[in-house]
Amino acid sequence: MVGYQPADWERTLRHGVKPDGTPLMVMPSEDFARWTDADVAAVAAYVRSLPPQPGGPAVLQLPLPVRVMYGLGLVQDAAERIDHRLPPAQPVPEGVTVQHGQYVANGCTGCHGQQLSGGKIPGAPPDWPAAANLTPGEGSALVRYADAAQFRAMLRSGQRPDGSAVSKVMPFEALSQMSDTDIDAAYLYLKSLPPRAAGGR
Repeated sequence: MVGYQPADWERTLRHGVKPDGTPLMVMPSEDFARWTDADVAAVAAYVRSLPPQPGGPAVLQLPLPVRVMYGLGLVQDAAERIDHRLPPAQPVPEGVTVQHGQYVANGCTGCHGQQLSGGKIPGAPPDWPAAANLTPGEGSALVRYADAAQFRAMLRSGQRPDGSAVSKVMPFEALSQMSDTDIDAAYLYLKSLPPRAAGGR
């Protein structure tokens, strides 16, 4: 990302598009599309601050079924799924509020769908499980978590309150680094959603 200008970060993170205008493969930009200007700038500043590391060209290894689906046009890149007309989200005060939780939960839409009701993840390897329904009600994963503390513990440990493991498909390495405020706000927002049938995405 040497030489990236502010506009390049904008296109990459929010729109899933390279500086040359071609779509990025396997870039979850739909999770970042509504980031505030401040958050886009903060991520860019952090990446630029990292010391250079040796390495070669990026190598993308996809399972054969996924490569075939890409070739047939059955899997869309993030750039094709994003509504590019939507403006960035406006900043809201950080706190355990529904408003802040809605902003945080945008990062769940790539797998759990725009409605957060889960279902088969488009373009995912065939052996991946369906994403869980995060809206309240019947068929919801939220019924496992009596309060925000249990939800927070799951994101940090990868285990449900009963000790069973959540699918490793969940990006726990990143989720475990979320602040208590962000997790508790996301839980509050999810609990405020209208119930939706599981699998509706």
